[in-house]
Amino acid sequence: MIIKIGGVEMESTPYIQTDLPSNQSVLQQKLQMKLDYLTSIQSAVVAGDDRQVYELLDSQKYDLKIRQKSEAEINRPLSVLVDDMKDELSHHLGQKLINYLSEKFPFFYYEETKLGVFQLYFGNWWDRRHFGILDPLSVKFIFNDDEYEKLVKAVELSARGQRYNAQVIEDTTRANETLQKIVDEQNQRDAERTQLLAQLSASEERGGLFGNRGQSEQREVLKERLKHLDSADAKAQTVPALIAENNTQILNYSKEDTILIYEQRAITDTFGTFEAFQQAVGNLYEEYVGSLAVASEQGGV
Repeated sequence: MIIKIGGVEMESTPYIQTDLPSNQSVLQQKLQMKLDYLTSIQSAVVAGDDRQVYELLDSQKYDLKIRQKSEAEINRPLSVLVDDMKDELSHHLGQKLINYLSEKFPFFYYEETKLGVFQLYFGNWWDRRHFGILDPLSVKFIFNDDEYEKLVKAVELSARGQRYNAQVIEDTTRANETLQKIVDEQNQRDAERTQLLAQLSASEERGGLFGNRGQSEQREVLKERLKHLDSADAKAQTVPALIAENNTQILNYSKEDTILIYEQRAITDTFGTFEAFQQAVGNLYEEYVGSLAVASEQGGV
């Protein structure tokens, strides 16, 4: 076709049409994968098959640790579909896991403070320590760093026949002895004050207005010594409260040492050694999920 533009004849060119190939089959395949994944998760939850839930949540971790594969594919693009249900899944998985842990780690106690969040405590005795949290999704103890390091240090000291707070208790006890000495020396200070006041009075009477320089300096020395005694007396007034505070600290340190002894005893009674306990903590996923896999192979859930 020929058209005129400004009196000039030009041949028109047809516009190129956008041609999009169909990706319906690919889209359908990906949607079906997501649907199949969610259906599998749902079926595993309904059946109480926690082993399959763990595999579906992190197939790479499952293959590496349970199937002992050297390499494994990551299914994170699918597992992200249930990220907004982690609290519910954690609560669901926590039920069987805590039953298992009550036998393997009988000295731990758990409190679900909100859905799927399990606080971890050590022991059933008084003043038991908050020791961290239990994460059922990763099958992992997340210990409080300070509390765990305290236990590790206590174990090291125990091997040398020492207690964790032995040194601070000794130092605080020595401080109390020093404070008590200030109180015990009250009579001695009173006698010295009487003597100093008498010497000061005699010096002032002898010196009068025309005292020599030596007498003046002597009076200043006496006055400084009296100030020192007054300061000691003032400190003596606070000594009972300070000693009481230190005694409270010593009692708390002693309680902590006792609790640490209970914890070490509970661990050795269960695992034999602290090293075996650490190994069991580190291998918790393999041991627990592995036991679920064995039960599944034997026809259980």
